[in-house]
Amino acid sequence: MRWLRVALPAGAFVALAVVVAIWPDNALDRAATETLQRATALDGVFFVASWFGNHVIDLIVPAVLFAGLLALRWWREAAAFAVSVIGTAMLDTVTKWIVDRPRPGSPVHVLYHVTGSSYPSGHVTQYSAMFGVLAVIAAHRIARPWPRRTAVAACAILLVAVGPSRIYMGAHWLTDVIGGYLLGLAWVGTVTNFYKTR
Repeated sequence: MRWLRVALPAGAFVALAVVVAIWPDNALDRAATETLQRATALDGVFFVASWFGNHVIDLIVPAVLFAGLLALRWWREAAAFAVSVIGTAMLDTVTKWIVDRPRPGSPVHVLYHVTGSSYPSGHVTQYSAMFGVLAVIAAHRIARPWPRRTAVAACAILLVAVGPSRIYMGAHWLTDVIGGYLLGLAWVGTVTNFYKTR
């Protein structure tokens, strides 16, 4: 059953990759972007939500989190975190190269200009790798209920917020974001399956 929870998102991720490779520009993605970009009141929230994946920060944050796990002497957790982050980055890079989907452009309002392939969203896969596995670690290692719930909730909020933020900024399509969540879910599920069985 645990591996079924990995196989289903992995299969959906591959299927969606085929769809966007064949139809890179579609009405659903455009409608989702147009709708979300009307939420200008959330502009600041969306920019903050994407911060952890921007430029050099996307290297510094994982390194700091990894060092924190080592400082706590949570060796197995640090290994799981590293495998999650590195593995997801590799899968994301390979998929981008294969699918080679163009980024959103005119008439989409692009607030944050990025280059490279659009599918899947690198921010979403990165957040899934970092905060998804951290949520699992927190749930298993933090004994006191209040700190445990706070840590898991913080990870969940960042995970939920980053997807819409990428669409709002015009950096990704809805299907890129969904693909990022599916890839993250599949890989983090794989890593945590091994982590929890040892």
